[in-house]
Amino acid sequence: MSLPLILQPGEGKSVKIRTSTCTFKVTGKDTHGHFGLFEFVMEPGTEGASPHIHKQLTEIFYVVEGEVELVVDQRSVTAPPGTLMLVPENMAHGFSNPGQTRSKLLILFCPADSREQYFEGLAELTKDGRQPSQAELLELMHKFDQYPVS
Repeated sequence: MSLPLILQPGEGKSVKIRTSTCTFKVTGKDTHGHFGLFEFVMEPGTEGASPHIHKQLTEIFYVVEGEVELVVDQRSVTAPPGTLMLVPENMAHGFSNPGQTRSKLLILFCPADSREQYFEGLAELTKDGRQPSQAELLELMHKFDQYPVS
């Protein structure tokens, strides 16, 4: 049985990925695997996620704070707060914060799978400024239904 959940600002397990912070607000174990919701905070000049696809995952991105550069299907949009992007499976997408202010995104994904493990793995690979090899990144990505697009 799922339990109700209330998280105040700043609450939830977080991982640091370079200059970004990903906070797991809702994970698959909270929703019987139906969906998950993460908060992704990027400092100015953050590259974020380069274009990639998911074969079995639908994602929704919602800009809460700052401006985010959203990319979907080779289209790039500078997105202010209140902007939403729905990305069906097999659609190339990515995001970054090329601006001068901090930005905050909510990322909702369905099904939930164990998506937090991807971000935990990425945090581990990039810990202390480490630059992971392309092989390490690809192994992690493929394990969690993520495939880079050139």
